[in-house]
Amino acid sequence: MTNIKDDFTVPELICVLNSWLKRCKEARDGHYKRAETLFDRSQILGYMLIYSTVFVTVFSFFTPNTTVFLLFGITKQHIVVLIGCVSAVISGVVTQARYGERAEIHRSSGAQYANLARKIEVLQLKINAGIINNDNMGVQSSEIIAEWNDLSRNSLLTPHRESKSKLMLHVGVAMVFSLVFFIVAHT
Repeated sequence: MTNIKDDFTVPELICVLNSWLKRCKEARDGHYKRAETLFDRSQILGYMLIYSTVFVTVFSFFTPNTTVFLLFGITKQHIVVLIGCVSAVISGVVTQARYGERAEIHRSSGAQYANLARKIEVLQLKINAGIINNDNMGVQSSEIIAEWNDLSRNSLLTPHRESKSKLMLHVGVAMVFSLVFFIVAHT
């Protein structure tokens, strides 16, 4: 193991630790923000799935009146079938996207980055107070580097910004299927 003192002087090490602390806090905040976004998506889709499933279940017990047209030849039964399709799509999205699970992984990664930031802060305090020797400084710095490398290797990526093209693709596909549904319903 190389001695950190051989590579850096103490003022240089302080600058490096400040840089590490800043990057670590940015990673922590990115993971926490991503966890919140994914959790919100999970909640919204979960409630939509419950409401649409209950709607379809309740209205499937009623006898459809196919002679009453609501708008453009669409009957109440068409609406029930469409909501059933929406419910099935939401169920598939919830299953495939696993927003809740991914939110928990990001939250866990954020907590690990927060722990690492505290270790860096403690090392900075020890250096500033002069209560740590050069050998111990090197050992603790190496431990921080090893922990950060392991954490980076096992963490999910946090996007810098959401991909609007992916969202638009999904909306486009949903619109095409809705159009096909209504065309088939009217023939």
